[in-house]
Amino acid sequence: MAKVVKSLTNTEIEKAKPKDKEYNLSDGGGLQLRIKTNNSKVWLFNYCQPITKKRTNLKIGNYPAITLAQARKQRDEYKALLSQNIDPQAHRQKLQDEQLNKVTNTFKKVAFDWFEHRKTRANFSDNTAKDVWRMIEKHLFPHFADLPITEITAPLAIKTFKPLQDKGTLETLKRCIQKLNEIMTYALHREIIPHNPTANLSKEFDSPVVKHFKTITPDDLPEFMNALNKAQIHISTRNLILWQLLTMTRPNESATAKFEDIDEKNKIWTLYIKKGIKENNQGRIHKVTLSRQVMALLQEIKKTSHGVYLFPHYSNPITHCNTQTANSAIKRMGFNGKLVAHGLRSIASTYLNEKGYPPDLIEVALSHINSDKVRMAYNRAEYISQRRKMLQDWADFVDECSQNRIPQYHLKIVNE
Repeated sequence: MAKVVKSLTNTEIEKAKPKDKEYNLSDGGGLQLRIKTNNSKVWLFNYCQPITKKRTNLKIGNYPAITLAQARKQRDEYKALLSQNIDPQAHRQKLQDEQLNKVTNTFKKVAFDWFEHRKTRANFSDNTAKDVWRMIEKHLFPHFADLPITEITAPLAIKTFKPLQDKGTLETLKRCIQKLNEIMTYALHREIIPHNPTANLSKEFDSPVVKHFKTITPDDLPEFMNALNKAQIHISTRNLILWQLLTMTRPNESATAKFEDIDEKNKIWTLYIKKGIKENNQGRIHKVTLSRQVMALLQEIKKTSHGVYLFPHYSNPITHCNTQTANSAIKRMGFNGKLVAHGLRSIASTYLNEKGYPPDLIEVALSHINSDKVRMAYNRAEYISQRRKMLQDWADFVDECSQNRIPQYHLKIVNE
C-alpha cells in the first residue's frame, strides 16, 4: 500500500527550523520544501524525467517569496506537462529562450544580420546595398525596428504598408514587401521565428504596372542612325552609343568598358557582370563577340582615349564616363519619351528574333540569366562561332541603317 503523504500547512512551514544537515518536507505529488542549514527554504519539484526515467529536482523558488498555494499551482502545471511527456525543466528552458529571443532579436538586429549576410552573396553591388539599406531605414525601421521579430504579423505589416498603396507608390511598396520577406525568411531559416507570417503579403496589395524601357522598332533604326550622325555631341559620346548598340550591352557595361578586357586577336570582349550568378570575385563572366564594325570603331576610339577606359570622363580622364551619358545624348537628339539607352538592346533583340535566331542564343548575347540551365550551355566555346555570326549580322544591319557610315574592319574572323 502506497504511503500517504500528509499535506503541509503554513504553520508547519513557519515552524520548520534548520538542522545540521539539509532536509525536505513533502507536500505530496512531488512538491517538497527543502530546509537549508542557513534557515533558507526552497520549493522543489521532484519528478521522473520522461526520456531518461531518472529522478531529478526542479527549483520552483524560495519561500516565502513563493507561497504554499503558488508552489502547489506550479507543481500542478508541471504534472500536467508530464502527463503529455513534456519535461518541465526543458519546457521552462524553452520559455526562457523564447523570451531571450524576443529581447535580443529585434527586427532591427535581425535586419542588420540579414544585410551583412546578403552583402556576401551575388547580385548585390555596393550601390545596390546602399539603396536597399536606405529603403529599410526609411520605410521599415520606423515601424518595426524595436519590435521583437516574433511579434511582426501580417495585419501589422498590412496596416504599415497601406499608406504606400494609398499614395500610389506601388513600386516602393513592392520593394518594401520583398525586403521584409527576405529578412523574415532569413529569421525563419535560423529558427529565430517558427514561421513567416508575411509570406503572402503581396497578395493584399496592388502590383505595380510593369514599365518596359522605351525603345523603337528595327524599322525606325535608320531615323535614329541619321539623327546620331548629325547630332551635335562629343565624338566620345557618339562612339559610346554606337558601341552599346553594336555590342548589345547595358549602358553601365559600355560606359565602364576597359581596354584590358578586349582581346583584339580573337575579337572578344570579356565583361564581369555583378548581376546574376557569381563565378568569381569580379562577377559573372560574359563574353561579347566583336563584329568588323566594332573592331573598326575600337580603332577610332583609341585615337581619343589613351587611359584605362574606352570612354573616359570629360573632366576626370582616369575614370569612366557617367553611365547616363548615352541616355542624356539620346534625349537631346529628339528621342525623349521614345527611346532610352537601355532600349537599344531591345532593338537588337527584336531584329534577331525576326531573323529567326534561336531565342536562347539571343538571351545569352543579352547576358540574361534564366533558371533554365540549358541557356548556360551557349557560353561554351563551341557556340562562340554562332554568336559571332549573329552579332555580325546585327552589325551589318546597323551599318545598313547608317548608310554604310560605320567603317569596316576587314580582318579574317577567328572561329573558336
